[in-house]
Amino acid sequence: MGTGHNFEKFKTAILSLSNARDWLEAKPEWELYLVYNDPSERACECGHSPIHQICVIKNRDNGNEAEVGNVCVHNFMQLASRRVFGVLKRVRAEITKSLNPAALELFTRRGVISPAEHDEYIEYWRKRTNLTVRQRTQKIDINKRVLDYVERETARLIQNFTRHGLRPRAA
Repeated sequence: MGTGHNFEKFKTAILSLSNARDWLEAKPEWELYLVYNDPSERACECGHSPIHQICVIKNRDNGNEAEVGNVCVHNFMQLASRRVFGVLKRVRAEITKSLNPAALELFTRRGVISPAEHDEYIEYWRKRTNLTVRQRTQKIDINKRVLDYVERETARLIQNFTRHGLRPRAA
């Protein structure tokens, strides 16, 4: 059985990878970089174990990265990880479902979606009917690219973890 989430331990780990030494100043340095599922036994920086929903967070200022649990990213950093995990699960189950704005923004930053595609998708993302053939085709194409990207990155990150263990990576 796992241990609980320890905010102080999480905060100490993240501050050690931040430029700022104060939590409220350090939090804005961090962005959600990627999310993935890992069935292996892993622990978050907070000490909670096991975690299976992994969030890669990256420091915008110094390039440092950390792989931490979804619960800590949501509770302690207020990043949109839950929304991204949820929408990826729905799109995997039904490719015609829409990505949400949080996922669209994340995958635009990763270069999977172009800014123009992002803007077009946002225009129709809530529509369930009345999409043009072009919109429906574009939506499915983008959804497939996002899922393929997440699958490739998941395999790479799990392989990296298996080889090197969970260690923060400096830029």
